[in-house]
Amino acid sequence: MDQLQDTIVAIATPVGAGGVGIVRLSGPDAIRILAALTRRDEASFESHKLRLLPIYRPNSDEVLDKALAVAFRAPHSYTGQDSAEVQAHGGPLVLQRIVRAAIELGARQAEAGEFTLRAFISGRMDLSQAEAVADLISARTAPAAGLAAEQLTGRLAADIAHIEEDILTTLAQIAVGVDFPDDQDAPDNSAIIARVKATIADIDRLLLHADEGRLYREGLRVALCGAVNAGKSSLLNALLGAERAIVTDEAGTTRDTIEEMIDLDGMPLLLIDTAGFRDTDGKAERLGIDRSRRAAAEAQLLLIVIDAAEDIPEETQRLMDNTTGRPRIIVLNKADLVSEMDILWMRQRFDNTCGTTGDAVVAISAKQGEGIRQLLNCMRAILIESGVAAGRQARISNIRHQQALLRARESLSEALAALNAGMLPDVAGIDIENAYTAVGEVSGKTASAEVLTAIFSRFCVGK
Repeated sequence: MDQLQDTIVAIATPVGAGGVGIVRLSGPDAIRILAALTRRDEASFESHKLRLLPIYRPNSDEVLDKALAVAFRAPHSYTGQDSAEVQAHGGPLVLQRIVRAAIELGARQAEAGEFTLRAFISGRMDLSQAEAVADLISARTAPAAGLAAEQLTGRLAADIAHIEEDILTTLAQIAVGVDFPDDQDAPDNSAIIARVKATIADIDRLLLHADEGRLYREGLRVALCGAVNAGKSSLLNALLGAERAIVTDEAGTTRDTIEEMIDLDGMPLLLIDTAGFRDTDGKAERLGIDRSRRAAAEAQLLLIVIDAAEDIPEETQRLMDNTTGRPRIIVLNKADLVSEMDILWMRQRFDNTCGTTGDAVVAISAKQGEGIRQLLNCMRAILIESGVAAGRQARISNIRHQQALLRARESLSEALAALNAGMLPDVAGIDIENAYTAVGEVSGKTASAEVLTAIFSRFCVGK
């Protein structure tokens, strides 16, 4: 790529004022530009050694800042190229002036994700590790960050490389059989079948908790459902410990879904406050209710919120009838407005046996904050019991990786069926080659330019 010969520059730290801000350079002229900015000899920069130096505006004696300057000589840098950093004071104007100075000296503004793209192209990381960089930056919970950090270490990359090597070995064996059919070392169908089966088993191990891993990465979806004015928004605020949703005495305040993430004892939950279910002529409210129904259908856990001081509305009863057998908790809100006998009667009505059979029932007062810890404990227990909390065991948490491996498995299964039917190995080889292409989309070996563009375009500039 011709663009790899450009020297790029960008601010690598978030927008806004801070104690320290970093300007990053990468490319053939990175260290030359650093030397020009600091008016030092290029050869004087020892790799990976920080120096406190003035940063000058080109063709001027004006000092832009006094900062830490460091060179990273290829190939021992993030990008694998000669690279440099200026660690200056974190004022936006200061950093922008340093970037403009570097551009004046021959660099160009980096595009989104271009530093990590160069790291991928130079072989410093595979594509799964490059994606983990973006996932780690955008992680909103500790488990999501943990999954991304593990992927960044290269454990998934090593597993994928092993599968790729096995597939290539199988293809090589098939080629020997085609080119030298009378050779004593030419494998028969049984040997190739054994290899294909072993590769399928390796893929299955990676896919075992992939759905749960993706949920852990994105958050286990918990939908707060029920009739208008049951207190769903108040419950959301109580679970968050912050006034996120607007709460009034007016029914139907929430017209759309509101989503917020919380970390429940290491379990990432995406709480979804939904519009109250009721018959309405309002177009906006109808759209909100339709969206709420979709959120309820996709949730891993339902919190069906009921006003303990009122009869159960017909819409809520329909919701309960339609979600029988799904992980859910009946939340009796406004428990502070009724007697203990009323709560006991309602518990018996819902056959409360939290964690065993029947519906879990928790009485709370979202307004007073009563029963919230008990509700959180019950949520955690049900998610663990339902199996979705196994996501922390996952190696795969990216839907692109999951789909690529599923395609690879399908192709290998078709090859296995052909071999078991007695077809020649080179016929099955076409499907095995397709499997290699699919697995290579995870590592990046066979990823198209369009896939690379889509992946790296979601990175921030400077990473």
